[in-house]
Amino acid sequence: MIISHKYKFLFIGLPFSASSAISKELHLQYEGEPYLRKHSLYHEFKKVATKEESKYFIFAVLRNPMEIAVTVYEKMKTNAKGNFTNPELFTENGGHITKQHRARFNFINENNATFQEYFLRFHKKPYDNFSSLTIDECDFVIKYENIADDYLLALKKAGVESPRPLPVANKTAGKKKDMLAYYTNDIKQQTISVFGPFLAKYNYSFPSEWGRVNVPYLSTLKFKTYGVLRKINEKYFKKHSKRKSIKGSIYGDMQRNKS
Repeated sequence: MIISHKYKFLFIGLPFSASSAISKELHLQYEGEPYLRKHSLYHEFKKVATKEESKYFIFAVLRNPMEIAVTVYEKMKTNAKGNFTNPELFTENGGHITKQHRARFNFINENNATFQEYFLRFHKKPYDNFSSLTIDECDFVIKYENIADDYLLALKKAGVESPRPLPVANKTAGKKKDMLAYYTNDIKQQTISVFGPFLAKYNYSFPSEWGRVNVPYLSTLKFKTYGVLRKINEKYFKKHSKRKSIKGSIYGDMQRNKS
Protein backbone atom coordinates (compact mmCIF):
# COMPACT_ATOMS: atom_id res chain seq x y z
CA MET A 1 0.00 0.00 0.00
CA ILE A 2 1.46 3.34 -1.10
CA ILE A 3 0.20 6.76 -0.06
CA SER A 4 1.11 10.17 -1.46
CA HIS A 5 0.15 13.15 0.65
CA LYS A 6 1.34 15.54 -2.06
CA TYR A 7 -1.04 14.15 -4.68
CA LYS A 8 -3.56 12.76 -2.19
CA PHE A 9 -3.80 9.23 -3.55
CA LEU A 10 -3.62 5.71 -2.16
CA PHE A 11 -2.49 2.73 -4.22
CA ILE A 12 -3.62 -0.67 -2.95
CA GLY A 13 -1.16 -3.27 -4.20
CA LEU A 14 -2.85 -6.60 -4.84
CA PRO A 15 -0.55 -9.65 -5.12
CA PHE A 16 0.79 -10.65 -8.57
CA SER A 17 -0.67 -7.56 -10.22
CA ALA A 18 2.40 -5.37 -10.84
CA SER A 19 2.16 -3.95 -7.31
CA SER A 20 5.95 -3.86 -6.82
CA ALA A 21 6.61 -2.08 -10.11
CA ILE A 22 3.90 0.49 -9.51
CA SER A 23 4.86 0.98 -5.85
CA LYS A 24 8.45 1.67 -6.83
CA GLU A 25 7.44 4.19 -9.49
CA LEU A 26 5.00 5.97 -7.18
CA HIS A 27 7.75 6.23 -4.58
CA LEU A 28 10.38 7.55 -6.99
CA GLN A 29 8.21 9.99 -8.94
CA TYR A 30 5.23 11.04 -6.82
CA GLU A 31 6.44 11.09 -3.20
CA GLY A 32 4.66 7.83 -2.45
CA GLU A 33 5.42 6.27 0.93
CA PRO A 34 4.74 2.78 2.34
CA TYR A 35 1.56 2.64 4.39
CA LEU A 36 0.74 -0.31 6.64
CA ARG A 37 1.88 -3.52 4.85
CA LYS A 38 2.69 -4.13 1.19
CA HIS A 39 -0.61 -5.93 0.53
CA SER A 40 -2.85 -4.25 3.10
CA LEU A 41 -6.46 -3.83 2.03
CA TYR A 42 -8.92 -0.96 2.03
CA HIS A 43 -10.71 -1.90 5.25
CA GLU A 44 -7.35 -1.89 7.07
CA PHE A 45 -6.62 1.59 5.72
CA LYS A 46 -10.06 2.81 6.70
CA LYS A 47 -9.50 1.83 10.33
CA VAL A 48 -6.41 4.02 10.73
CA ALA A 49 -6.84 6.75 8.09
CA THR A 50 -7.31 10.34 9.14
CA LYS A 51 -10.38 12.25 8.02
CA GLU A 52 -8.32 13.90 5.28
CA GLU A 53 -6.70 10.63 4.12
CA SER A 54 -10.09 8.95 3.84
CA LYS A 55 -10.87 11.39 1.01
CA TYR A 56 -7.81 10.43 -1.05
CA PHE A 57 -8.12 9.02 -4.57
CA ILE A 58 -7.90 5.22 -4.35
CA PHE A 59 -6.80 2.87 -7.13
CA ALA A 60 -5.64 -0.71 -7.62
CA VAL A 61 -4.94 -3.24 -10.37
CA LEU A 62 -7.26 -6.05 -11.43
CA ARG A 63 -5.80 -9.05 -13.27
CA ASN A 64 -7.23 -12.15 -14.95
CA PRO A 65 -6.89 -14.96 -12.36
CA MET A 66 -5.97 -17.48 -15.04
CA GLU A 67 -2.87 -15.37 -15.65
CA ILE A 68 -2.23 -15.05 -11.92
CA ALA A 69 -2.31 -18.84 -11.44
CA VAL A 70 0.26 -19.31 -14.21
CA THR A 71 2.47 -16.53 -12.83
CA VAL A 72 2.37 -18.02 -9.32
CA TYR A 73 3.27 -21.45 -10.67
CA GLU A 74 6.23 -20.15 -12.66
CA LYS A 75 7.49 -18.05 -9.75
CA MET A 76 7.32 -21.08 -7.47
CA LYS A 77 8.96 -23.30 -10.04
CA THR A 78 11.97 -20.98 -10.27
CA ASN A 79 11.82 -19.79 -6.65
CA ALA A 80 11.83 -16.21 -7.91
CA LYS A 81 14.22 -14.00 -5.90
CA GLY A 82 14.51 -16.86 -3.39
CA ASN A 83 11.23 -15.70 -1.85
CA PHE A 84 9.82 -19.14 -1.07
CA THR A 85 12.84 -20.28 0.93
CA ASN A 86 13.59 -17.03 2.75
CA PRO A 87 12.41 -17.32 6.38
CA GLU A 88 12.28 -13.52 6.72
CA LEU A 89 9.39 -13.48 4.24
CA PHE A 90 7.30 -16.15 6.02
CA THR A 91 4.05 -14.88 7.54
CA GLU A 92 5.00 -16.06 11.02
CA ASN A 93 8.00 -13.73 10.78
CA GLY A 94 6.05 -10.76 9.49
CA GLY A 95 6.35 -11.51 5.76
CA HIS A 96 3.84 -12.52 3.08
CA ILE A 97 4.81 -16.11 2.20
CA THR A 98 2.27 -18.39 3.86
CA LYS A 99 2.53 -22.05 4.80
CA GLN A 100 0.16 -22.73 1.92
CA HIS A 101 2.59 -21.05 -0.48
CA ARG A 102 5.42 -23.22 0.81
CA ALA A 103 3.38 -26.41 0.51
CA ARG A 104 2.67 -25.62 -3.13
CA PHE A 105 6.28 -24.66 -3.74
CA ASN A 106 7.47 -27.96 -2.25
CA PHE A 107 4.99 -29.98 -4.31
CA ILE A 108 6.12 -28.36 -7.56
CA ASN A 109 9.83 -28.68 -6.94
CA GLU A 110 9.94 -32.04 -5.19
CA ASN A 111 7.84 -33.65 -7.93
CA ASN A 112 8.92 -31.53 -10.89
CA ALA A 113 5.18 -31.02 -11.31
CA THR A 114 3.68 -29.64 -14.49
CA PHE A 115 1.22 -26.77 -14.33
CA GLN A 116 -1.61 -29.20 -15.03
CA GLU A 117 -0.60 -31.43 -12.09
CA TYR A 118 -0.25 -28.41 -9.83
CA PHE A 119 -3.61 -26.99 -10.92
CA LEU A 120 -5.55 -30.23 -10.42
CA ARG A 121 -4.12 -30.63 -6.93
CA PHE A 122 -4.44 -27.11 -5.55
CA HIS A 123 -7.20 -25.37 -7.53
CA LYS A 124 -10.49 -27.08 -6.71
CA LYS A 125 -12.66 -24.43 -5.07
CA PRO A 126 -14.07 -21.41 -6.95
CA TYR A 127 -11.26 -18.90 -7.19
CA ASP A 128 -11.32 -15.58 -5.38
CA ASN A 129 -8.66 -13.14 -4.20
CA PHE A 130 -8.22 -9.82 -2.43
CA SER A 131 -9.86 -8.03 -5.36
CA SER A 132 -13.23 -8.82 -3.84
CA LEU A 133 -12.21 -6.91 -0.70
CA THR A 134 -10.80 -3.93 -2.56
CA ILE A 135 -12.09 -3.19 -6.06
CA ASP A 136 -15.54 -1.96 -5.00
CA GLU A 137 -13.89 0.69 -2.81
CA CYS A 138 -11.64 2.08 -5.56
CA ASP A 139 -12.17 5.31 -7.45
CA PHE A 140 -10.40 3.76 -10.44
CA VAL A 141 -9.36 0.24 -11.40
CA ILE A 142 -6.37 -0.43 -13.65
CA LYS A 143 -6.85 -3.49 -15.84
CA TYR A 144 -3.55 -5.38 -15.94
CA GLU A 145 -4.17 -6.23 -19.57
CA ASN A 146 -4.19 -2.50 -20.36
CA ILE A 147 -1.78 -1.42 -17.64
CA ALA A 148 0.31 1.09 -19.59
CA ASP A 149 -2.65 3.28 -20.57
CA ASP A 150 -4.73 2.71 -17.43
CA TYR A 151 -1.80 3.58 -15.15
CA LEU A 152 -1.41 6.98 -16.80
CA LEU A 153 -5.16 7.55 -16.68
CA ALA A 154 -5.24 6.68 -12.96
CA LEU A 155 -2.57 9.26 -12.16
CA LYS A 156 -4.25 11.91 -14.27
CA LYS A 157 -7.50 11.26 -12.41
CA ALA A 158 -5.52 11.63 -9.17
CA GLY A 159 -4.38 15.08 -10.25
CA VAL A 160 -0.94 14.40 -11.71
CA GLU A 161 -0.67 16.67 -14.75
CA SER A 162 2.01 14.89 -16.81
CA PRO A 163 2.61 11.40 -15.39
CA ARG A 164 5.58 9.39 -16.60
CA PRO A 165 4.88 6.07 -18.39
CA LEU A 166 5.24 3.05 -16.15
CA PRO A 167 8.64 1.39 -16.75
CA VAL A 168 8.46 -2.15 -18.12
CA ALA A 169 8.93 -4.57 -15.23
CA ASN A 170 10.79 -7.87 -15.40
CA LYS A 171 8.62 -10.60 -16.83
CA THR A 172 8.16 -13.90 -15.04
CA ALA A 173 10.94 -16.27 -16.07
CA GLY A 174 9.84 -19.33 -18.06
CA LYS A 175 6.30 -18.12 -18.66
CA LYS A 176 4.80 -18.99 -22.05
CA LYS A 177 2.88 -16.32 -23.94
CA ASP A 178 0.04 -18.63 -25.00
CA MET A 179 -2.24 -19.28 -22.03
CA LEU A 180 -3.71 -22.37 -23.75
CA ALA A 181 -0.29 -23.98 -23.42
CA TYR A 182 -1.12 -24.21 -19.72
CA TYR A 183 -4.89 -24.68 -19.75
CA THR A 184 -5.01 -27.86 -21.79
CA ASN A 185 -8.13 -29.92 -22.45
CA ASP A 186 -7.44 -32.30 -19.58
CA ILE A 187 -8.02 -29.49 -17.05
CA LYS A 188 -10.57 -27.49 -19.05
CA GLN A 189 -13.66 -28.44 -17.05
CA GLN A 190 -11.99 -27.85 -13.71
CA THR A 191 -10.72 -24.51 -15.01
CA ILE A 192 -14.27 -23.46 -15.90
CA SER A 193 -15.58 -24.43 -12.46
CA VAL A 194 -12.72 -22.74 -10.62
CA PHE A 195 -12.45 -19.45 -12.53
CA GLY A 196 -15.89 -19.07 -14.11
CA PRO A 197 -17.64 -17.11 -11.32
CA PHE A 198 -14.71 -14.68 -10.86
CA LEU A 199 -14.38 -14.06 -14.60
CA ALA A 200 -18.10 -13.38 -14.90
CA LYS A 201 -18.10 -10.96 -11.95
CA TYR A 202 -15.28 -8.85 -13.37
CA ASN A 203 -16.19 -9.10 -17.07
CA TYR A 204 -13.39 -11.41 -18.19
CA SER A 205 -13.81 -14.19 -20.72
CA PHE A 206 -12.40 -17.65 -21.26
CA PRO A 207 -10.21 -18.17 -24.34
CA SER A 208 -12.28 -17.70 -27.51
CA GLU A 209 -11.03 -21.09 -28.74
CA TRP A 210 -13.17 -22.74 -26.06
CA GLY A 211 -16.39 -21.53 -27.65
CA ARG A 212 -19.45 -21.14 -25.46
CA VAL A 213 -18.72 -21.94 -21.82
CA ASN A 214 -21.33 -22.86 -19.22
CA VAL A 215 -20.24 -22.25 -15.63
CA PRO A 216 -21.83 -24.76 -13.21
CA TYR A 217 -24.45 -23.15 -10.99
CA LEU A 218 -22.96 -24.83 -7.92
CA SER A 219 -19.62 -23.12 -8.57
CA THR A 220 -21.30 -19.73 -8.69
CA LEU A 221 -23.22 -20.45 -5.50
CA LYS A 222 -20.05 -21.54 -3.69
CA PHE A 223 -18.20 -18.47 -4.98
CA LYS A 224 -20.81 -16.13 -3.54
CA THR A 225 -21.02 -18.01 -0.24
CA TYR A 226 -17.26 -18.21 0.24
CA GLY A 227 -17.02 -14.53 -0.66
CA VAL A 228 -19.37 -13.48 2.13
CA LEU A 229 -17.59 -15.67 4.67
CA ARG A 230 -14.22 -14.40 3.55
CA LYS A 231 -15.22 -10.77 3.99
CA ILE A 232 -16.49 -11.49 7.50
CA ASN A 233 -13.31 -13.34 8.44
CA GLU A 234 -10.99 -10.73 6.93
CA LYS A 235 -12.72 -7.72 8.43
CA TYR A 236 -13.69 -8.99 11.87
CA PHE A 237 -11.58 -11.99 12.85
CA LYS A 238 -8.25 -11.84 11.04
CA LYS A 239 -5.56 -9.89 12.84
CA HIS A 240 -3.37 -7.50 10.87
CA SER A 241 -0.15 -5.80 11.78
CA LYS A 242 -0.49 -2.02 11.87
CA ARG A 243 3.23 -1.41 11.55
CA LYS A 244 4.88 -0.57 8.24
CA SER A 245 6.52 -3.75 6.99
CA ILE A 246 9.76 -3.34 5.03
CA LYS A 247 10.74 -7.00 4.72
CA GLY A 248 11.67 -8.53 1.40
CA SER A 249 9.85 -6.17 -0.93
CA ILE A 250 10.10 -2.83 -2.63
CA TYR A 251 9.43 -1.44 0.84
CA GLY A 252 12.90 -2.52 1.86
CA ASP A 253 14.40 -0.76 -1.13
CA MET A 254 12.52 2.42 -0.27
CA GLN A 255 13.84 2.35 3.26
CA ARG A 256 17.41 1.85 2.09
CA ASN A 257 17.11 4.68 -0.42
CA LYS A 258 16.17 7.06 2.37
CA SER A 259 19.21 6.15 4.50
